[in-house]
Amino acid sequence: MFAVLGPLAVPCILCFLFGILMFVVEMFTPGFGVAGGLGIAAFAAIIVMQFSANSLSAALTVSAVLLLLLCVIIVLFLRSFQKGALSKSKIVNASAVEGESSAATKQVGRELMGKSGTAITPLRPTGVAEIEGERVNVSTRGSFIDAGSQVTVIALEGLNVIVK
Repeated sequence: MFAVLGPLAVPCILCFLFGILMFVVEMFTPGFGVAGGLGIAAFAAIIVMQFSANSLSAALTVSAVLLLLLCVIIVLFLRSFQKGALSKSKIVNASAVEGESSAATKQVGRELMGKSGTAITPLRPTGVAEIEGERVNVSTRGSFIDAGSQVTVIALEGLNVIVK
């Protein structure tokens, strides 16, 4: 391998390892960000180093290997995405969310049925109201209500608390 890469073998191998590391980091972070860009830049640097060393055959060989490697990574990523293996990984699910996540979980809506309160924000048609000393996300049936107006809970539709 050192003979193919010529005098720039060590920097090329270091760039290759860095590029692979950055792609692995990118797989476990959301979006296309800095890590993926650095991985692509590292692979491009290998090709540029080989062209600058006047070794066209080495540059083409390295380009072919990198292209093949990227195709394999893309296929593995798409396969993992389809089967859900990556999303079920212990690395991705390192911390679990425990506890209640919404007012609906606490059954706040049922307790507030028929109760009155004050709109904290303008309801156009959604907003926040204070009912029984608790801030609640509420909706109207399309009408606008100014902040500070009295509201009464008239219905529950799924997770929505409907007021008038």
